[in-house]
Amino acid sequence: MAKRTVTRTHVASIRNQQQVRDGLDSLGFAASKLWNVARWTIGRIWDETGTIPGEGALKSYLKNHERYADLNAQSSQAVLEELSEAFKSWYGHRRNGNKNANPPGFFSRARSARSNGP
Repeated sequence: MAKRTVTRTHVASIRNQQQVRDGLDSLGFAASKLWNVARWTIGRIWDETGTIPGEGALKSYLKNHERYADLNAQSSQAVLEELSEAFKSWYGHRRNGNKNANPPGFFSRARSARSNGP
């Protein structure tokens, strides 16, 4: 039997923005810092070994890092999964001959405030 995947989208709005703004900003900042630590770690491993670590290896390596603990475990894992997927996509583009494809970058505070990403 074939596996079925169901995606559900829930639309919500925040009515108490003044009360939750600082907390959400803090979580976004923590996610961008974890992204940057993971991006730096991938770069170091890639320079040393010539391979890009997968999400499992990245999670294991960074599990005890202080930036991993800034978010709950599921959120930290989601950030690392997203970065791993971004690297897979970039590598796929390069392998298919796209010389203009760039690897995922680092996030600055200004950049994270403008986008929906970490």
